Amino acid sequence: MTTPKSVTYSSTRGCSTQKHISFRDVVMRGLAHDRGLFVPDSFPTVTLDEIESWRFLSYSDLAVEVISKYVMEDQIPKETLRDIVSRSCAAFRSDEVTPLVEIDGHWVLELFHGPT
Repeated sequence: MTTPKSVTYSSTRGCSTQKHISFRDVVMRGLAHDRGLFVPDSFPTVTLDEIESWRFLSYSDLAVEVISKYVMEDQIPKETLRDIVSRSCAAFRSDEVTPLVEIDGHWVLELFHGPT
């Protein structure tokens, strides 16, 4: 049985040297050398059952599940990813991390509670 591999990333500018880059390398580079943005080369499948099972997860647990679709154990062990996400979410002022609030009948996602 083959171990699943992480999604690779390529530059939006299409430079041949900036294609199929690993997650770890993308994180360390930030922007592609050709000044493009890195985007996934493919998108993982998510089943309706998975989405349903995620319904009541905390922000950090949901983040781990979604990121794990892109970043497999070959790049970051899941427990290490869980620790990274947990520590990152702890820096936010709100327990919900990005609370959704209703203002005059409109729902607004508050993205200002964490470090910028």
